[in-house]
Amino acid sequence: MSNRWTPRLHPQPTARLRLFLFPYAGGSASLYRSWTGAFPPAVDVVPVQLPGREERLGEPAFSRLEELADAAAEALLPLADRPVVLFGWSMGALIAAAVARRWEIAGRPVALLIPAAHPAPHLPRLSPPLHALPSEAFWQAVARIGGVPDEALANLELRDIMEPTLRADFAVIETRPPTQPRALSCPIATITADRDRAVTNDGVLAWAEATKGTTSVTTVRGDHFVIRSDAVAVITAVRDLVSARLEPPSPLYSASRTLT
Repeated sequence: MSNRWTPRLHPQPTARLRLFLFPYAGGSASLYRSWTGAFPPAVDVVPVQLPGREERLGEPAFSRLEELADAAAEALLPLADRPVVLFGWSMGALIAAAVARRWEIAGRPVALLIPAAHPAPHLPRLSPPLHALPSEAFWQAVARIGGVPDEALANLELRDIMEPTLRADFAVIETRPPTQPRALSCPIATITADRDRAVTNDGVLAWAEATKGTTSVTTVRGDHFVIRSDAVAVITAVRDLVSARLEPPSPLYSASRTLT
């Protein structure tokens, strides 16, 4: 089963566990193209395609976390018919946590949440907001953060195409509710990069306050964009965490419940 949120190349319908992958700001499902063949057949790897990018370029991107999480949770729920792991990098970590919360409320708890490269969602943001800056100032700030290739930064036509979605993604991060959300029940396994200047050690450890379940931290070598510069290191960390969750096959449960 797939829809516009899940443009999968190699689905594993008989897998015992599904791994959903959410991208960072400005990212797309293609970020995870190499991941689909890196896990055992027991794991169905599902990159998530958000509106406003690639084949969904004609759809406006969400600019509020709550609205994005509502839509993603509803659209992906039919695929939560077996144990589920949610992984997200940077902005994707916020989305994954928000989807996990909605599924728990709907009676469909996830087996594991893996938030990476982002501090716990209830902490206040320390950096100034970017999403409302004038265009040139916005792109200067994006260039300082990194992650966008130099050729894209220099291409005004490409920047015009990218800007609405990238602004919306920053708005998702920068306008998220600042209060402590309802604590999750699932275990949380955080991944952090040792040279990531965007995430402090305290920000990583604070994920323990976002759940009543167990927590752990895995550190990989690299900066905030190590998921691109050394994808193998991140894939290996996620594969180890997911493999530990594989259990003997159990009867699938119904996915007929809807979100309220």
